[in-house]
Amino acid sequence: MRLRHRLRLLFERTTRAASLALIVLLIGHAIYSLRERPSLRADGAAVAEALARWSTSESPRRIHAALDSIPAPHVRDWIAAFPGAGTEASWDGETPAPSAVSVEPVADPQKPSRVWVAAQPGARVELRDELGALDSTTAQGFGTVFVLPRLEGRVRASIDGHGLATDLQDSVSIKSALVVAMAGWEGKFIAAALEERGWQVDARFAVAPSGDVEQGAGQVRLDTARYSFVVAVDSVIKRYADQLPRYVRRQGGGLIVVGEASSVPALAPLLPARWGIPSRPTDFRPETADDPRRSFALGDLYNLKDGAMVLETREDDVAVAGWRVGDGRVIQIGYLGTWRWRMAGLAEDAVAAHRLWWSALASGVAHAPRFDRRITGQVEPTPLATLVDRIGAPAPRELELAGILDDPRLLPLLFGLLMGSLMLEWVSRRLRGAG
Repeated sequence: MRLRHRLRLLFERTTRAASLALIVLLIGHAIYSLRERPSLRADGAAVAEALARWSTSESPRRIHAALDSIPAPHVRDWIAAFPGAGTEASWDGETPAPSAVSVEPVADPQKPSRVWVAAQPGARVELRDELGALDSTTAQGFGTVFVLPRLEGRVRASIDGHGLATDLQDSVSIKSALVVAMAGWEGKFIAAALEERGWQVDARFAVAPSGDVEQGAGQVRLDTARYSFVVAVDSVIKRYADQLPRYVRRQGGGLIVVGEASSVPALAPLLPARWGIPSRPTDFRPETADDPRRSFALGDLYNLKDGAMVLETREDDVAVAGWRVGDGRVIQIGYLGTWRWRMAGLAEDAVAAHRLWWSALASGVAHAPRFDRRITGQVEPTPLATLVDRIGAPAPRELELAGILDDPRLLPLLFGLLMGSLMLEWVSRRLRGAG
C-alpha cells in the first residue's frame, strides 16, 4: 500500500514538472515570436497560396518551398524576389530531369527552322506549334533535332509529359550563290539544284579562253553583301583565288570546294584536308538505289587539319569534310560527277534527293547574318536551369530549433500536452483524496 502511494506521488510530481516545463516553453515561444521573425515552409500546391500570405500578413525570416513540379514562371520569380526584401528563400522537391528546347533559323531560301531538344536518353519527345502536333521521337544520346519546313507561333516540346516552350528569336538574311565551273553537267546541275531550292544563282561557266557563259551580274566581285557562298567545281576557281581569302576569312563568306578544285594551290590554306587520287566511277546498280553516292568517283580526303570535322564517309574514306576558317566556313567534297545522281533514274525522287543534298551543304556554309524578331509573351525553354539560376540549387531545409518553434502546429500540440498533464495530476490527486 505504501509503495503504491509513493508511485502515485512520483507520478503527480512528474506531471507537475512537465506542466511547468510546458508553461516555460510556451512563454519562451511567445517571447521568441515577439522578437524573432519565423521561418516558414509550404509544400506542393500550397506554395502559391503561401507566397501571398508571406508577402502580406506574415513577415518570415526565411521561407522554404517544397516543390512537386516545376513552378509557373510567376511563382518562380515571386520566390526569387524574397531575398531582395530581406527574406531568405530555399527550395527542394521532385523536379524533372534537366531539359531544354531551342529553335533557330536555317540559312535557306525556303526558311525552314531547326529545333534542338535536350533530354535524357530514351525520353519521349513530342513537338507542336500553335497549329498542332508537328513530330515526335525518342531521344537518342542526350537529345534530338527536328528540321521543320515551317513553324507557326510558339514551339512547345513535351518531354515525358513535362512541357517546354520557346520562340524563334531571330531570322536570317541571305544573298545569292556563285557557281564557278567549266561548262558541263556538274556545274549546270549544281546551279539547277540550288535554283530549284530557291537560291538566286550567279554562274560562270568557262567555255573557252576567250569567253564564258555568264548568268547573273557581269563582273564578279566576291563580297558577302552580294554572295552568301561560292561553289568552286574545278580549276576555273583560280580566276578568283586572290579574292577568296578575304571573302572567307574576314567577311565570313561560305565556300564549297568540289573535286578537282581542291588541286588549286591557292586554295590549300582554306581547305580542311588534302584531296586524294580519284577512283573510277561505277555504274548505278539496284543495290545503290538507296545511296547513289556509292557509285561516284571519289578522291578521299586525308590529312585533316586541326579543327576539321568529318561530315560524310564512304566505307573507310572521308568523302566530305568541313571547318571554320576565320569568320567563314568551308566544306570540301571529295566526290566527282555528282550530276550522275540526278540522272540515275533508279528512284523517282533522284532529282529531289540531289537537290536536298546540295541545299543542305549550302545551308552549312552560307553567310546569313541574323536579325532579331520582336517577341512577345513569356516562354520556358529551360525550366529547370532557369529555376536554379533564379533561386539557386535545391537545398533541403535543415532541422533547426528556430524551424521547430516556427511550425504552426506546435502551439496546439504544446497546449494539448499542458492540459493533459494538468488533468492527469488533478485526477490522481482526487483519486487519492488529496485537496
